[in-house]
Amino acid sequence: MTMLSVNDYLPLAELLRILAVTLTVAVVAPSAASLAIVGLDRRHSGSTAAGNSLIALGAGTLILLIMLGLYALVDR
Repeated sequence: MTMLSVNDYLPLAELLRILAVTLTVAVVAPSAASLAIVGLDRRHSGSTAAGNSLIALGAGTLILLIMLGLYALVDR
């Protein structure tokens, strides 16, 4: 009975989903930012197409992570 009332105020499944998304973002976001920085370096060193594609991949990954975080917070 006590666990039922605690689960009403503190939804464990939603908290676990938010925690999983948070840990995923904590691991993937620095890698995506690093990828974009490498792309900037490649653009300055002469390979414009490869640099632009790395920047787009890094930025796209960061945008995807933002959308995933918002989905975890809003979806019911």
